[in-house]
Amino acid sequence: MSQFILELTPLNRDDSDSTTLLLGSWCGPSAHANVTIAEYHWDDRSKLFKDYQLMSSLYERYLLKASRSLNRIHGVNHPVEFWRLVVGPWLHYFISIVLDRYEMLSYVSKTYDIKHARVPIYDLDGWIPIDYVDFNYQFYSDEWNYYLFSEIIRHTGVVGSKQTSFKLHPPEINVPNSKPSKIKSFLFALTKLMRIQTKKIVFVEVDLPQTSLYKILYRLKNFSFSYYLRVKPKSSILNWDLRGNIFTNNSNATEFEQLLNVLIPANMPTSYLEGYRDLVEDSKKIFPENVNLIITSNAYFSNEHFKVWCAHKKNSGARLWVAVHGGHHGTALFNGPGKLTEDIADRFYSWGWGDYNLPSPKLSLLRAKKIKKSDNKILFIPYSVSKYSNHIDSSPIASSFNDCVNLHSRFLLALEIPNLKDDILIRLKSGRDLWNLDVEYAKCGISNFVYSNEEPLIDSIAKSALVIVTYDSTVFLESLTLNVPTCLLIRKDYWEMSHSSIEYFNQFLECGILHYDENSLVKHIHEVKDDYDRWWYSEPVQVAIKLFLTKFGFSSERWEDDWSDELGEGIKWANM
Repeated sequence: MSQFILELTPLNRDDSDSTTLLLGSWCGPSAHANVTIAEYHWDDRSKLFKDYQLMSSLYERYLLKASRSLNRIHGVNHPVEFWRLVVGPWLHYFISIVLDRYEMLSYVSKTYDIKHARVPIYDLDGWIPIDYVDFNYQFYSDEWNYYLFSEIIRHTGVVGSKQTSFKLHPPEINVPNSKPSKIKSFLFALTKLMRIQTKKIVFVEVDLPQTSLYKILYRLKNFSFSYYLRVKPKSSILNWDLRGNIFTNNSNATEFEQLLNVLIPANMPTSYLEGYRDLVEDSKKIFPENVNLIITSNAYFSNEHFKVWCAHKKNSGARLWVAVHGGHHGTALFNGPGKLTEDIADRFYSWGWGDYNLPSPKLSLLRAKKIKKSDNKILFIPYSVSKYSNHIDSSPIASSFNDCVNLHSRFLLALEIPNLKDDILIRLKSGRDLWNLDVEYAKCGISNFVYSNEEPLIDSIAKSALVIVTYDSTVFLESLTLNVPTCLLIRKDYWEMSHSSIEYFNQFLECGILHYDENSLVKHIHEVKDDYDRWWYSEPVQVAIKLFLTKFGFSSERWEDDWSDELGEGIKWANM
């Protein structure tokens, strides 16, 4: 049997008739007949959970090491919690990504007889992002992943390599043009002028309607006006001497730790190293000098100016409260980004499952909506993930999503039996679709598609007698809150649920909301299609929904009062 040529990504393909091993389904189809696709190492879910625990441990250790190095480099003495907020999100994701790529290469090296992998020519300078946002755009691309796989091979020799003449360049990052209106720019300028005023409470990127925000501030007798826009950090000249002294070599380190010792300094965004001083000084021109309490839902992750300002204010005694901004946080057995969020916050607010809870503004506004049905479609909302993993949680990851697509396709094909295929309307996410889902579903005879940028979710739901959601998410919570007939179709083995949520999902299973295979869902649709509402508004279904939403999708008609009361107590607490 001949040895395999390992193909890392779709780029730089081998035109010969050699026996080829595709590292993953992300490589896409190949013109060669003699091709094998490697199994994905995290299809083994017990290994996924063990690697999640390993990643969590590595993250804490490298956060401590990075904190010491960054303090030394910048001549400061900040605690590790300061750097957890500033560099933590990037470091967490980067370690998760490198662990996945390294483990995948290790797996194929042990499982297949590999001759070599084809590696390209590239310049190291071009791959270092300015900030987390740049990094986020990079890790979806074939180019960046080809670079990372090649770097892992170069520094570990986990598989043999063959240098090719293929020149690899960083992907063009086409950030959407979101130039603010003149009014927004004026309000932001006014906010910066007023930054010298002491503020009891500051809201930055909170999932609150602007009118509701000002109502809450008025009730709190906090009349300080604020309106923030994101500012892109400045680019900086790379300093490889600086980066070369971040970590010291440790002879007792594992091969993977030695790899991290090289790759973390070589890939850390310039905002935390060469551009850090500019970041600090520019943040002072944006945010208030004195504040007691900081509230956010999103800025803690990728708004670099906010992060460094917030970290300094926390050092000075201010408190940071973070409100959850998405589903699956409370219902997941393990969720890396969710844990990261909770660790950053002085107080973390969930939608019912945590130590501190506030009603979701989005869900609270939805509960008052009255749906006017305009059609009787079956709205199918598919899950989609990056073809390359970027974090670890209990959901389908990377190539594991192939099994979900197969489940969806089997369901759509099975609809031929009750003759319901023409009723299907598939709602796809606009923007990146790395799996060509429209093509896959079209193979099943589906022709009705709508994209998320074409109409609001509530309008798609209005066209539908039944909503089918294929992932445990905010969309599922929205449909339940609107109280429209809804089913959840998921692969049980790829959606490990938290211990506190299992009983609620079991109730959904018993009353027909939750389905783990296509036959169960098709049978259910066939049984209730003549009167979806009679099934949906039956007592067992409504009780199960109410209990679940109380725990994992908390909303309230008086949500503004709840927020005002809680924040009022928070200001008193922050002033103590």
